[in-house]
Amino acid sequence: MLIDAFSEDWIDTLEARAAGLPSSDHLFMVLDGAFVPGLHSKLSNGRKTLLFASRPGCTQEAADVSPFLTQFHIGDKALRSLLAHCNRWPMVSAIETSEAIEGLANRLSAWCVVGADQQRFNFRFPDTRRLPAVLDILKPEQRGQIAGPAGRWSLIGRDGRWCDFDLVRSDEAAATDPALDALQFAALVEDSLADEILMLLVDRGREMLRTPSASHALLGIALRAAGRAALPEPHLVDWCDWFWQGGQRVDDPTAASMLETWRNTFQ
Repeated sequence: MLIDAFSEDWIDTLEARAAGLPSSDHLFMVLDGAFVPGLHSKLSNGRKTLLFASRPGCTQEAADVSPFLTQFHIGDKALRSLLAHCNRWPMVSAIETSEAIEGLANRLSAWCVVGADQQRFNFRFPDTRRLPAVLDILKPEQRGQIAGPAGRWSLIGRDGRWCDFDLVRSDEAAATDPALDALQFAALVEDSLADEILMLLVDRGREMLRTPSASHALLGIALRAAGRAALPEPHLVDWCDWFWQGGQRVDDPTAASMLETWRNTFQ
């Protein structure tokens, strides 16, 4: 599992939020099917919209890992049962919007594949580890294209609790061929670096901390120290590995001193 266990009241929080919505708004769940393939099949066709369905050449295999939308209704036992399968996966977010599900799906589907550096790639914005950075790097016009008249986009964060992002409601039309500039793309690559290095440390047999969020936070300390010291990228994994074995109760200044020791010893 990739994030902490969800808080016990996470669905109850959704129930309260749905109850407090103005009559003009709906609450839609955005679920990243890549983490639990085929999860969408637990809902009838009339209760879900697959974001890959409108993409060219969507096979059954692609459909089973597609992000999908479903409306949250108070007291919906079938949806509660489905959501129980999402625990500890970075796959759950919720959008409050006045738009119908078809319009929202059209917006989000357009962003499943984006252009960057003269290439096109699968834009994993429904992965809630990536979503905060995505919302941060998008320009206001792009944020309007992906979210439209939505007023809030919430996600289950690394600590298993809801994290809210308030949005400026927009009448921007859906994007037709979204693209990121070089700075946006670089920011997303940097945002994913800690998760990538954590997987490499696991491959080296390193034991993770008690929770995924604590492991990610600790590695963030190592990467901040490396960034301030302009440590070349080829040395990052070896530095993080060494730091991991001795740095589990340190702060940023201590990590900087440890990095200096590591460089003097191993470089």
